[in-house]
Amino acid sequence: MPFSSMTGSPMTPPERPKRSLLQRFAMSIAIFVPIGAMSGYYVGRTLRAAEPGGIPFTWTLGELFSLVIALMLIFSGAVVAVAATSDRRWNRMVERQAADEPVDPAARTSGVRQAWVCVLAGGLMLAPPIAAHIPLGVEARVGIAVAIGLLMVVETWINLKLWRDGDELTRAVIAQTGALCFWTLQLALFSWAALAKLDLVPDIDSWSMFTLVMGVYLIVSVMIAQRRGLVPER
Repeated sequence: MPFSSMTGSPMTPPERPKRSLLQRFAMSIAIFVPIGAMSGYYVGRTLRAAEPGGIPFTWTLGELFSLVIALMLIFSGAVVAVAATSDRRWNRMVERQAADEPVDPAARTSGVRQAWVCVLAGGLMLAPPIAAHIPLGVEARVGIAVAIGLLMVVETWINLKLWRDGDELTRAVIAQTGALCFWTLQLALFSWAALAKLDLVPDIDSWSMFTLVMGVYLIVSVMIAQRRGLVPER
């Protein structure tokens, strides 16, 4: 799971108005939902044209939202990776401080690792729903599953390095995020599963549940990191 631990400067230029976390999240949704919808549409149209008779292609709500989350993760990772190419970019795009301020090498190393985690997580979320709508043989699906497993190992290794090299505050944010998400999602998913067993609400497929968990985790991690001072409030 990707998590945010990059530090930011508390200084805010007077000419730049502050934006709340809700405003920034709403802006991200406004940008990436159309991108995700268009991507899904064109992928579906391409798949339909792959065979003369057409291919049954229906995206579930969970798949569409996972596409949006995946694009957000990849975009975020790419932005951080670009920022890490120079001290000036890092100060301007991440630390939000003067361009000539010295850059903490450990912070930039952590940022690069998080960029890799975000890109890998986005790719892992993109692959299964897209592959599920492509008419592939058993061998191809097994190959995709093996590739996903290997990428998960790499992502886990990078996350472990982030945890090992992080300070106490970073570890506290990670632990608090995990604990809060576990208890809240456990209660929510149990409640829904119980109602579904009683035929009072529709059942939810596993991919939709994963998308819900991932979305809540990302929102909670940013909120906690911001309250702890690891994410600038502007």
